[in-house]
Amino acid sequence: MSEVKTAEQRLSELEIVVKTLILFNQNAIATVSRRVTQGNPAIADALIRDLMELKSRSYSGIDKGLHDQYVDSLIAGVS
Repeated sequence: MSEVKTAEQRLSELEIVVKTLILFNQNAIATVSRRVTQGNPAIADALIRDLMELKSRSYSGIDKGLHDQYVDSLIAGVS
């Protein structure tokens, strides 16, 4: 028999999943980026410029400030 969960419990579980996905994606991209750019400052600079360009785009249906914070975190991971 399945357990009936409240809306609050389901939201709490979704919040954990979203946070986990965000952290995983940030860590994975930063790790791959560091390997790709290791010893090649030109590639690192180009990647940072591309990431910065993401911040200049407009998006609908998202928290733009939060998006930009994630991009900044990725830039820090590459640097």
